[in-house]
Amino acid sequence: MSGIPSVAVVMSTYNGAAYVRAQLESVLRQDVVGRGLARLSVHVRDDGSSDGTLDVLAPFEADGHITLVRGANEGVVGSFFSLLEGLPDDVDYVALCDQDDVWHPDKLSRALEVLAGRDQDVPQLYCSEYVFCDADMTPRGASRLNRTGVSFEKMLYENVTSGNTMVMNSALLGALVGAGREGVYCHDWWIALVATALGELTYDDHPCLDYRRTGSNASPTGTGSLSILRYRLSKFLDRNELGKITTQLLRLRGAFGPELSPRRRAVLDRFLDGGRLGKALAPLRLRQTIGAELALRALFLAGLL
Repeated sequence: MSGIPSVAVVMSTYNGAAYVRAQLESVLRQDVVGRGLARLSVHVRDDGSSDGTLDVLAPFEADGHITLVRGANEGVVGSFFSLLEGLPDDVDYVALCDQDDVWHPDKLSRALEVLAGRDQDVPQLYCSEYVFCDADMTPRGASRLNRTGVSFEKMLYENVTSGNTMVMNSALLGALVGAGREGVYCHDWWIALVATALGELTYDDHPCLDYRRTGSNASPTGTGSLSILRYRLSKFLDRNELGKITTQLLRLRGAFGPELSPRRRAVLDRFLDGGRLGKALAPLRLRQTIGAELALRALFLAGLL
């Protein structure tokens, strides 16, 4: 990389007319632009919206602020992969962007400062915490996703990251596009898995954006402990959902097995090929909280994972 790095922001939209303008304005106000620290491009793919989202996006496209793809509905995983696959070859960094958040002005500059000091020949991923807000963007508290540190082992059965905070380098982008989307359960979880498997994940405990909690969010994050508990229990007891986690790990081994270090390959093989007791008694910390750790071990013993 030479000169000013290029940063591609990728956003998938779906029926987001109420909030997407505020998010795009916050992206375009990033201080990396005013300070000349990066060349910014914004790539938006609409995933078949039926409200006025495209009407909101049209002026941004007309002014040259965004590149807009009007797509058929693929779902969040497919839509984000379509965005990644369509990026120019000369992109240095990629930032994932949700349609209804608001970025802090220094979100990208903090990420680039961290990533610039890392080895660019291996996959690098930056993630951070965020501020919970209600639909009117009134702050309600800060996230605590990273409680005990992030590692390859801790990413196998729990997504400790949030995709809306992610910034990756071109090496990680290349690995993701090369492997494709087959078997991917959650796009942000997959990105973090690949990063910790092949390279490095750096976690910033400083919040970098305001996360808008609306009725259309995919998970109940930020709604209270009881709602979160109900949501997690429903996932724990859903065999179909648990099967998707195993499928994602099998895909990781199939796509990148030869590239894993011997230790990481041994860990992955243990949980994919081992027996119930061996997995339940594995001397590794796999979840961020003790309660979640015990629940996971119970799933191993029950043969559900």
